[in-house]
Amino acid sequence: MNNKFFIEKALKSKFYQKKLDSIDLENWNSIPFTTKSDLRNVSPQDVLGVNQRDISTYHETSGTTGTPTPSWFSHNDVKQEADVLIRSDLKLTENDLILNRFPFAVALPAFILYWAANKVKAGHIGVDQWSKATPLKRVIEIINRTSPSILALGPTEAVKLYQTGKQMGQQYPIQGLRALVLGGEVVSPARKKYIEKLWGIPVYLLFGSTETGGLFVTCQNGHYHINHPQVKVEVVDDNGDLVQPNTIGNCVLSSGREGMPLLRYYNNDLVEIRKANNCSCGDKNDILVHYGRKDDAITINTKEIKLYDIQEAVYSLSQVPFMWKMRIENGSIVFISQYLIEIDSKSIQKELSTLLGVNVSIELQDIIPIETLTEKPAFGKYSYIEY
Repeated sequence: MNNKFFIEKALKSKFYQKKLDSIDLENWNSIPFTTKSDLRNVSPQDVLGVNQRDISTYHETSGTTGTPTPSWFSHNDVKQEADVLIRSDLKLTENDLILNRFPFAVALPAFILYWAANKVKAGHIGVDQWSKATPLKRVIEIINRTSPSILALGPTEAVKLYQTGKQMGQQYPIQGLRALVLGGEVVSPARKKYIEKLWGIPVYLLFGSTETGGLFVTCQNGHYHINHPQVKVEVVDDNGDLVQPNTIGNCVLSSGREGMPLLRYYNNDLVEIRKANNCSCGDKNDILVHYGRKDDAITINTKEIKLYDIQEAVYSLSQVPFMWKMRIENGSIVFISQYLIEIDSKSIQKELSTLLGVNVSIELQDIIPIETLTEKPAFGKYSYIEY
């Protein structure tokens, strides 16, 4: 799509009519970035690109880092969102049964899976991770009762669900389950490989956000090809100038989505664009490498370490923890980790310090008590009669 397409789409919303007033729209680089702050401070009605009667669904970000940002999807957008998954190497068909662990509470990924299933007439089972009615133990039970072919969930949830199954005597790979679809967090190649080894099946990653919608799904080789027909990706430096290919910079997205078009949306993600170089999947479109949110990068003694780099190190360890997180303390990293086996913490400390190139200390902690993984449902129907 050429730049004119994205500009025309954007001008259908009141927000962009006001924002682009007096801007030279013939000069693409003169168009100001749209920021998260813009979307947080605007009226949801003003970012609509169509009449509200043409809207299918409304979504919001979680609001954990500030005021939630709105996101509208028209009925035509819903079809486009489904196609992001359908045209991918996942090869979703009517013979599939999707077990969808993504939350349906205003978040977007669960709906993308549901829309795609409906469009190809695949089966769908909702086991919302935020619902008290479907704790991890029950999800494993449902998997064994229904034999889904695809499991969709967040990467951390995938590790928790795997371990829950192990506690219940589940054998892996699970018969009939052919793929995992993960989204909602950055997943480096080492982390992807680790989860694939746990489950014994391929992992496909969904890239996007509530604001932008679903954008890309990794190919069979784990690459995000920039193949969305209504999305333009730019990578800029901290001054807002375009960088050369194979250079890490700030992600800027333009989307022709009807419900809520976006023009040069600066989403605070760190990305890189690489040439496909004859990727064996056959897609010749450029490849997007996602390094995580800029806010998630840490700096130790002037050395910037991206979340992607941290994951590459953690999931390359000789012993990978069940759960982990990090804390910055006195100019160094404290690696808080939970192992379910005996480990040599000094060896892990030395290994991780070498991989990250900075001093790391180890703190062992029960981040998630293992016994809670197999708890029974905490929610049921209201009872009118006591016995």
